[in-house]
Amino acid sequence: MDKYKIVITQRAFSDLSECVLFVNAVSKEAAKKLHLEIIESIRSLETLPEVHPYIDGLVIANSKIRRMIIHNGRYFIIYKVEKDIVMIYDILDSRKDNSILKL
Repeated sequence: MDKYKIVITQRAFSDLSECVLFVNAVSKEAAKKLHLEIIESIRSLETLPEVHPYIDGLVIANSKIRRMIIHNGRYFIIYKVEKDIVMIYDILDSRKDNSILKL
């Protein structure tokens, strides 16, 4: 099975920190678990990035954008697949107003 290269944008790194810090205010243990779940979810894209659906109508640089839903639907990982690269653009909390991504 081919492996894809994962590239995480600075914005996605910032999103990850924001999500984990928010949970950390309530529980350090829950924050650690969330961080691990997000990292493991991103790593899973090395082998099966095309398993998650496209977001209808959302295109970046002529590529359709995909959404991975994790943590019981609470977080979205927004990414695109181009050749052998998976580009992670955002890690979003679904409780915030990301209405374009809730399609």
